[in-house]
Amino acid sequence: MHIGDIKLIFPAIYMSAAAIVVLILGVIAARRPGKGLDHWLPSHYLAPVLVFSGLFFSAAALIQSFAGMGLSIEVPIGSEMTRAPAVALFVTSGGHAQLTVDPFAAIFTFIAFAGTLIVMLISLDHFGERQPHKAEYYSILMFATAAVSFAASATDLIAIYLSIEFLSLTSYVLAAFAKTDRRSGEAGLKYFLYGAACSAIGLYGMSILFGVTGGSTALTAVARGLEDARATGAAWVGVVFTLVGFGFKLALVPFHFWAPDTYEGAPTPVAAFLSVVSKAAGLAVMTRFLTIVAAPDEPVSLSWYWILVVLTAVSMFYGNLVAIPQRNIKRMLAYSSIAQVGYLMIGVLTAMHSFGGPGRLLSGFFGVPSAAVRSDVANLDLVTWDMQGVLIYTLAYLFMNLGAFAVVSVVGKKNPLNPPLANAEAYKGSEIENYSGLMRRSPFYATSLTVFLISLAGVPPTAGFVGKLFIFGGAIRMGTSYPELIVLAIIGVINSVISAYYYLNVVRLMFFAPAEGKSEISASIPANTAIAICLVTTLALIVVVKPVASLMSSAIYSVVPGVIR
Repeated sequence: MHIGDIKLIFPAIYMSAAAIVVLILGVIAARRPGKGLDHWLPSHYLAPVLVFSGLFFSAAALIQSFAGMGLSIEVPIGSEMTRAPAVALFVTSGGHAQLTVDPFAAIFTFIAFAGTLIVMLISLDHFGERQPHKAEYYSILMFATAAVSFAASATDLIAIYLSIEFLSLTSYVLAAFAKTDRRSGEAGLKYFLYGAACSAIGLYGMSILFGVTGGSTALTAVARGLEDARATGAAWVGVVFTLVGFGFKLALVPFHFWAPDTYEGAPTPVAAFLSVVSKAAGLAVMTRFLTIVAAPDEPVSLSWYWILVVLTAVSMFYGNLVAIPQRNIKRMLAYSSIAQVGYLMIGVLTAMHSFGGPGRLLSGFFGVPSAAVRSDVANLDLVTWDMQGVLIYTLAYLFMNLGAFAVVSVVGKKNPLNPPLANAEAYKGSEIENYSGLMRRSPFYATSLTVFLISLAGVPPTAGFVGKLFIFGGAIRMGTSYPELIVLAIIGVINSVISAYYYLNVVRLMFFAPAEGKSEISASIPANTAIAICLVTTLALIVVVKPVASLMSSAIYSVVPGVIR
């Protein structure tokens, strides 16, 4: 086995090591609360600083991944010399890699680090400085972030399963972290039970793929074996069962049942983490699996493609329609996130056409097996917006959804109807009716939440509008050959209009309903900083959309003259 350039996965290694440091120092400091090490180097301040430093390492890995794409190296595997992509790690016989840190993976790593940093800022205000077991909480967040990084670059079924499972285990603990709160424990238990079932089904599917494709777990080897075996019933079961495991992480209908109860019962910062950072891992794995393994010459000939088309449409309608009658804003955002996954899946399904077909497993002219999410084009001006849209919308969703949860955390915690945090998580403050008159009590939070909600609805000139423009536009451009994509784009537009109803209902209460008996709301500097960062980014993305789109295009497309797609 050839290990490869470890610097490419240094961000994940750094995050894991930093989590261990935070955990050990926190356990030592807990012996003297408020004194000594706990006073001079508290875990709740050390962890965000370390994650902020990790952003620079993830940016460096992104630059290195750009430099290594399109290049191959000759590596010794046993007694033979094999060519492998320069961004591949742990390369086995035949040039198959277990990890591939392409720009696609590096971008998701950066998104995960940025999202975790914002979640930690929200947590500082939500839990306060006297939070019990704070070292454990922040270290688990960091371990989960490292798992997202590994999952985004995993190109082997075993690596995918281990990284996703590690992320799931840490997520179960985070959901049930408020041990004195019955609802938090219930949220963690439901999440665990659903997760265990879907994980078992997904693992069973992977084992079937291992058997029917020649006894290899590398995605490139599985893809080649599936080209011959996909007509068999076993191959169909293997692919569909594997997609069940990925669909659970995305909360794609019908694997979404855990989401509403978990979002409502978990501490608000944890719900924010699950809605964005954890979901990013599922999206990255699902995208790589579909574009590398499950995208032959004609995806329309595959039953699992049509299954995903139907589930995408159902997810959009179900998420938005069920969100309308909700009275708890965290449950409303949970159902909203289900619909948002539907929008993202439109881009992924579109990418199955532009990234599939002959040559998808080859890197440039070298004929090297590559599991990179990358496609060759003759000219960048001719590219579709599919994968571009997925990356841009994921970036937009990061800030607009975390921003919404940040305001929900502040309003819910500061509401005078809430029980003390030491006894129970604040549920009454999460009721939508408690946002009545928020504009009079706190114009900053009301205005910020308004921007985040209309961005989730896709109203210009917000980041959500930019993301949906690329997603729906890419589907329409590809839909000239595949009309089902145009239908999905139309369904997406219709559901964006539907979503505006329940988003604007919250805005109506904040601006026009009376604020009787409700006091002014304020929060700490970390929470206000998180909200401000999300607000500025949500509004500013449209200003810098051209360089951002250019960066995303360079990340997923290689210019190869003469290529026809």
